[in-house]
Amino acid sequence: MSVFFCIRPAPPLDAMVEHLWASDRPALMHARERSLPTGCADIVIPLLQTHLIRHDDDSDASPQRLREPVLQGACDRYLVRGGTAEPSSVVGVHFKPGGVALFAGVPMGDLNNLTVTLDSLWGAAASELRGQLLALPDTGARLAWLERWLLARLTHRGPAPDAAVLWAARQFDRRPPPARVDTIRAATGLGPARFIERFRDTIGLTPKRYARVRRLQAVLQQAAAPGPVDWAALSLDAGFADQAHLSREFRRMTGSTPGSYRPVAPSQPNHVAIPGPA
Repeated sequence: MSVFFCIRPAPPLDAMVEHLWASDRPALMHARERSLPTGCADIVIPLLQTHLIRHDDDSDASPQRLREPVLQGACDRYLVRGGTAEPSSVVGVHFKPGGVALFAGVPMGDLNNLTVTLDSLWGAAASELRGQLLALPDTGARLAWLERWLLARLTHRGPAPDAAVLWAARQFDRRPPPARVDTIRAATGLGPARFIERFRDTIGLTPKRYARVRRLQAVLQQAAAPGPVDWAALSLDAGFADQAHLSREFRRMTGSTPGSYRPVAPSQPNHVAIPGPA
């Protein structure tokens, strides 16, 4: 049986981290699955395996193998993960929009749609993290350690997060969403080029791409629930022009149509099985 557990961190981490999480899964029937875009960054630390497997696309037969902890930058398209036909135990960090900027040490736009090893960003401290977590007795102790580890990194932080950008990102998450990106941009007092640059450096995506991903997320959170889905109503509630607009965006970012969307579990709307061999 799959088990997913998460906790919200205490201040000051709660301003940057949505939750710390742990996932334990048995071997599944599918060897690969799509991870759908959230617009936010994640740290992922495998405990059973020494590597994470990432494919370029659904048909890629030569995957990338990334050793130990990784940072997944903000994405505006789905990623393909392998290894799901084996049991797994993983812990991680799901950041709030722009929350990882204090930790990464690089402009977040440089990590758009990329997965990089933590040691390439943070050196030996990141390389040792997996071993430290494995030495602990249970999930609660591991997440508590991970929270303390992140808090210690804040003592070496750089400039404060861009307040104007974080405010703008929160507006894009409102429901119903704002009518135009430029309306939010104008409220920040920034010119178009400067707004895009600062937004991408902090969040990892351009404002328009981020708004599109968050609009998709509003749909997925409802579509993953058991029972029939009224796609026409969902499209309008989330701010799409019509159902055809939703279908185009859905296919571009998830690789499937709304009608064929089947998450691996209602509690995991961003994970979709890919049938067939690895």
